[in-house]
Amino acid sequence: MKQKYTKKCENGVQLRPASIEEAGLFYSDLDEKQDEALGTVGHVRMDFGHGGKEFWHTWWPHNQDQFNTPEFKATLQTVVDALRRDGPLKDLSAMRSYCQQHGGGITEDGENFGYITETEHYQFCLRCTPVPGHYQGYLYCYDKRQQEMAQHDTVVGRVTYADGTRQEFTDSELYLKTIKEELPYRNTTGFRYETLTEDPQIRKAVDDIILDFSGEENPRRACSYGLTEKGMQMLRDVADPSLPHTYSWFVMTGCNTPQEQLHRNLTLDEAVELYQNSDYPEKRLGVTKDDFATVDFVRMVDGEQTFFGDYQKLESFKNDPTIFEAVEQLHQELEDMSQDQGMTM
Repeated sequence: MKQKYTKKCENGVQLRPASIEEAGLFYSDLDEKQDEALGTVGHVRMDFGHGGKEFWHTWWPHNQDQFNTPEFKATLQTVVDALRRDGPLKDLSAMRSYCQQHGGGITEDGENFGYITETEHYQFCLRCTPVPGHYQGYLYCYDKRQQEMAQHDTVVGRVTYADGTRQEFTDSELYLKTIKEELPYRNTTGFRYETLTEDPQIRKAVDDIILDFSGEENPRRACSYGLTEKGMQMLRDVADPSLPHTYSWFVMTGCNTPQEQLHRNLTLDEAVELYQNSDYPEKRLGVTKDDFATVDFVRMVDGEQTFFGDYQKLESFKNDPTIFEAVEQLHQELEDMSQDQGMTM
């Protein structure tokens, strides 16, 4: 899809459509070293509720939340406020219209769109999925200063020669230039290269050079490099019902207020008890499986309780008997509670 013009929101926030090569920035990286190199502060998961007009959000920290400073929080608030006021985060209809007008498709199915805005110290990557029944937004936040520091210290690649000469590179451009220049002479010099970074852009660039030298075109896009084999195996493992799994239940109370708290590492019984005893008018209960995949099951808003069915669609949960037993328990205990207290289902 052809990328269109940059849209400027209030407060000077400018969005530009992402290229397909930047798709990796809109998803959680499964490699801790890569997450650190990107300076990932965290990401916000958002949805517009069943009517498409609400705004629910959950903060997921990265890098042990060490980059989540007061400066960052203020910047994030400014960016989200602007996107809520006259951008794609206003509501589901506005997001759908925005994506249709501005392009930015980052997946071949045409359901996911990416937009990027930057401030002096931060980069914000907004993934939009304007489809009912899904989490419609993910906002990934990166600290550009941490990226610069990591770039100076991280070895991206190594080259060796038959005479024993060995060179390591922290500058990705110099590493790529060396491969391109030395590749034609590898039969006489014994030139060999080893790419050490998981950065999808660099790994794709290396393959581009190698295939171009052979007279071929690289059929893989950068987004294909965004998930390491280790990460892909984790995806397969978490969805495999024959393997043992861990379940860490969580409860979020005071959602969307300054008193918001995320209570993690709970058993199901502990989560149910905490959820039932919380006096906050807005709260959620869900689970994280194998420290990898997360889903929400139930939400309470001003006395109205809603059960979600997302677990039936997600590969990580839909064939899991433990999850289905837990859902049955949740329905029984929480529906009984709501009937006793006169709540609306």
